[in-house]
Amino acid sequence: MIKIAIVEDDDNDAELLTRLLGEYAAARAHNFSVARYADPQRFFDESDSEPDIVFFDICMPGLSGMDAARKLRERHSKVIIVFVTNMVQYAVEGYSVQASDFIVKPANAASVSRVMDRVTVLADNNSDKTISVKDAVSGSISMLRVGDIYYVEVSLHKLTWHTIAGNIADWGTLDSVQSKLPTKVFSRCHVSYLVNLEHVKEVKKDQVTVGNDVLPVSRSQKKKFYADLATYLGERRK
Repeated sequence: MIKIAIVEDDDNDAELLTRLLGEYAAARAHNFSVARYADPQRFFDESDSEPDIVFFDICMPGLSGMDAARKLRERHSKVIIVFVTNMVQYAVEGYSVQASDFIVKPANAASVSRVMDRVTVLADNNSDKTISVKDAVSGSISMLRVGDIYYVEVSLHKLTWHTIAGNIADWGTLDSVQSKLPTKVFSRCHVSYLVNLEHVKEVKKDQVTVGNDVLPVSRSQKKKFYADLATYLGERRK
């Protein structure tokens, strides 16, 4: 799932952008969660997790969208920033905060599609994003960097997160796990294994080496898994 935040003081503009994002997600079969904040301070105070994409209105009373983007960039170097403005000249300043793109008000389906076609690829391949996992044994919550996950294994409803720092026991399904992780980076090689393609070392017959572990590649998952791996490797070489 891609987490999107809209920081916009105008209710009509926020509702329009939310609707257009919903229509885009439905047309492209994407899974988005969209949260709207009426001003930047609320965004910083109330946002309970790091979003993947933030749409900032540039001109807002108090803390401007540009200043808010600078503040956000100090905390999160990889979050994707898109400016929404009716004053195009201000969008040029976005380069100072590594903004990915901008939309001129009023937003429309074409402008949203143009931007989202580009930034969803960036969001899907962001290995620095983090997700929270609750350890079933200790009850502690770990913030995992996506790039540090080798693969996730399921047996009945018991999950094991195999990571660079060690294994974490959890409860759930691979479907629920897969919905939280970048779709272009993680793929199933078997009904019981969800693999981080970044850590694939070797593919041999019906086996794949992930990190230091050799996992089976099932007949039912083989075609899609190899296609996902080929696509991932091809995009990484660009």
